[in-house]
This record gives sequence, structure tokens and C-alpha cells, in this order.
Amino acid sequence: MALPTPPEPRDIKDRIVKRRSACSGPSCDSFAVWFGNEVAKYLWDHWNRELTRVGVNWQRFLSILSNHTQELIDWSIRNTLTWDDLVRILVSELSPGSTETATGRRGGIMDYIT
Repeated sequence: MALPTPPEPRDIKDRIVKRRSACSGPSCDSFAVWFGNEVAKYLWDHWNRELTRVGVNWQRFLSILSNHTQELIDWSIRNTLTWDDLVRILVSELSPGSTETATGRRGGIMDYIT
């Protein structure tokens, strides 16, 4: 399954960075990327038809995306991962036969729909 790469949501990234700067503590990065599920909603808006077709609903999508919190942080806060690379990591899990994520962890989309 091929999912299109949506345009980079710079407005969402800016809000994540702003939230992160207003927070102190060990879980601020995660809080900043997950507050309001903004990235998840954005991607779901672009991909929900294709994902629904293969049996991935909103709840499963959130669960799958949560396996990539570090990548979301790397894209939005640390700027060590490009948007295209983040999307490629997420989409790669939809490839038939994929059993591991790009970071070597199990828990990809295919685990939920096979």
C-alpha cells in the first residue's frame, strides 16, 4: 500500500516547539508532541481512507503512532529527522511482509492488520 506524503505541517511543528519551551521535566518532549493529537489527526486526515480499507481504525492508528513518539520528537523538537523521513518510517510499516519498524522495534501497522 502506498500512502502519499502530505505537506509538512509547519504550523503544528511550531506549536509543538512552543509547548516544549513552556514545559520543564522529563516527559515534556512526549507531552509536546502528543498534546491534542495534532500530528495524528493531521496524518489521519490524509490517510484514513486507505488505512480504513485495510482495517486500521483511529484507535489502532493512535496505538501504532505511539510506537514512534521518539521519531515525532526527533522531527519536531530536535530537528534530527526530516518530515519525509518520518513519513517514510511510518509508511514503511505498511509494506507487505514488514515485521519491524525502521528503528528495529516490532509494533508496526502490519502487526495490527495481519
